[in-house]
Amino acid sequence: MRLFKFALPILFAAGLLLLGARAFTDQADSAAHKLALEHARSQFVQRAAVVRAAPDQDRYRDDLRALLRGWFADQAEIGNRFPLLRKEPAAFVPPPPRVRGGDLRDWRDLAETQVASWREGRLQLVETAAAQGLRLDLLRVGKVASAQPHLAVEVAVWGAPEETQIDEPEAGKQVQRVSVQLVFKGLSLRFFDAAGKVIARLDGGGEPALRLDMPERLVPDAPPGLTLGRYQLPLFPPGAAEVEWTLSVGVRSAAGETRLARATWKTKAEPAWSGAAWSGADAAWSDAAKVVAESELEAKAAAAENGAQPAHTDAAAAKARHAVWPLRE
Repeated sequence: MRLFKFALPILFAAGLLLLGARAFTDQADSAAHKLALEHARSQFVQRAAVVRAAPDQDRYRDDLRALLRGWFADQAEIGNRFPLLRKEPAAFVPPPPRVRGGDLRDWRDLAETQVASWREGRLQLVETAAAQGLRLDLLRVGKVASAQPHLAVEVAVWGAPEETQIDEPEAGKQVQRVSVQLVFKGLSLRFFDAAGKVIARLDGGGEPALRLDMPERLVPDAPPGLTLGRYQLPLFPPGAAEVEWTLSVGVRSAAGETRLARATWKTKAEPAWSGAAWSGADAAWSDAAKVVAESELEAKAAAAENGAQPAHTDAAAAKARHAVWPLRE
């Protein structure tokens, strides 16, 4: 009985020591994990600055593929070292913000689809260009089957400056906010026939239908310094053989000056991108879009269509177009 009286406090104290040691170890592992993630992010950002300055598209493809391969290898190594913390974000990656007027799954799908292809070693890249220290990529163009078929055009901008702000802690919890000093000016297109003559153009201004700053907020192993965007465009006019794309963004420098970065590409128009009928009514996919027909017949047809209301619209597309991804929330 006396032995039991002495053993019970000893066992209780030993249990407290074990719990304290476990808590200390967990805290140390969490700090080491966050430090390893920040080190990997810092290395990626430094290497990415060299990749963005690649002199041509082929060199850029090779450099970007090698850069992403090294990034995901680092992420896998860190995950193997800290398996219980595999899904934890880096120290300065804010949590996912609230989305007003849209479904967060749309942005998650945009990030996961792109990052998954990079993770598997696939690099889908239609065109790329360097401007004002940024890299502007035209990633993919796909036809979306819906009540009103349209095109989903996905773009990426690398290297836009990020600003992280940590508010004063409230009730023992810090509030971390982030903003990316980047403004999409618009994506404009010109369409050429087989003879090289301009047959129509599409002038679209403003932000894309979906914009995702810091995809690592939704996908933990997404690379840093990346902004993804998805434009929704009407199907291209029949007879278009080539398309000239012009993507314009504004970036704010350290001195507070806003600089215009512009990329212009010319690609072949895939048959799947064209629609059976094409008119100014198709511009409903973008509030700021203006579809201009270059020939007299097309101009009259566009004017007639502009006077009538579309028979139907795609509610999901309209919802996505007006959704807002907050920069500071």
